[in-house]
Amino acid sequence: MEETQNQPQDFSQEVAQPQESKVSFPTVGGEKKSGGAKTFLIIGILVLVGVLGYVIYKSASGKSSDMALTEPTPYDNMAAPVEETTPESLATPSSSPSATVDKEDIKVQVQNGTGITGEAAYLQTLLKGLGYTDIAVGNSVKQDMEETQVSFGSSVPSSIVTEITTKLNSVYEKVTKTSSTSTTYDIVIITGLRKGATPKATATPTASASPTPTATPTSTPSN
Repeated sequence: MEETQNQPQDFSQEVAQPQESKVSFPTVGGEKKSGGAKTFLIIGILVLVGVLGYVIYKSASGKSSDMALTEPTPYDNMAAPVEETTPESLATPSSSPSATVDKEDIKVQVQNGTGITGEAAYLQTLLKGLGYTDIAVGNSVKQDMEETQVSFGSSVPSSIVTEITTKLNSVYEKVTKTSSTSTTYDIVIITGLRKGATPKATATPTASASPTPTATPTSTPSN
């Protein structure tokens, strides 16, 4: 009898023991809630990154457009071209361009060396047509010259020398160019024969008649 009374108690203890150990299983609803939060968080980060990228792109494009508007033209930063100086321009001080020379300041003297009337005045008119106004005329010591002589001072520009020489070559048979020693005139021209002209004829001296002796009366003796 004692054995039978103890058996139900032991059985009840054995049955009660499994109730003390509780096993917890994850609920399906909790996993869904945590997964949705993560999804919204990822979407929010992507949206934020997209907005920031758009703002950075707009600001960068705005700066580039401003730089394009304020960019200087290619000629703003370019230095003025430097004209190279050749040894010829250093050696000849008269190589300045004629545009910087006032022809009215050039003093010219024209001498008639042919003895033909009006030759100096003729050349004076031609030179005035080129723009020279300070021109003096006169006669040369020599009046039988056939070639034209022109002399230039050291201060006369090469452009003036070329212009005057070209004009004289177009008018006269032969032109000789020299350096002037005159301190009064920049250019001295002694005219020779023009193209097609002949030298002035010189008069040959005529022999003067020698006086004829006159007879002197002789005295006759008086009777």
